[in-house]
Amino acid sequence: MTDASIVTSALRYAAEIYDGIYRPGSSRAPFVTHLSETAELVARAGGTPDEVAAAWLHDVVEDGHASLATIREQFGSAIAALVEAVTDPADVGSLPIKERKTAQAARLATASDGAKRIKMGEQISILRALAVERPASWSVERCTDYVAGTRQVAAICGDVSAFLNDQFATAHTAAEKAMP
Repeated sequence: MTDASIVTSALRYAAEIYDGIYRPGSSRAPFVTHLSETAELVARAGGTPDEVAAAWLHDVVEDGHASLATIREQFGSAIAALVEAVTDPADVGSLPIKERKTAQAARLATASDGAKRIKMGEQISILRALAVERPASWSVERCTDYVAGTRQVAAICGDVSAFLNDQFATAHTAAEKAMP
């Protein structure tokens, strides 16, 4: 596949999987907007086409919509490795958010720069959403812990892009101000 076609294929795959699924909150924004924002941030930070494609796919395994084997088969081992690097294992996904963020930071310490760009993009997207509205399914404590926990991950991932660091700082400040 060409660079453009791998990104387009990942976009279409994610759009199909998340069709009819919305971000939590009363705005009911399509979930794919989070994926789009993450992919755009990765691209603007100088991410490779494989990284941008993986940004479109970064939640499909963690959300249970596809296996890593399926991602590897359809998109190749490089993209599957990036998705795997940003996917919380099941035992981590069930932890309280503070512990989950600590585990993410530890795992990402040895991850590739591409995986770090994707994780930073993902966090920025979520922080931007939290600055606008707290999802009804998230307690105030979970939101506060999430916003605080992103600092741990950003400390590990922040060296990959000055652009992402700036975007993170802005999004983090806005999310902190929005917390009750």
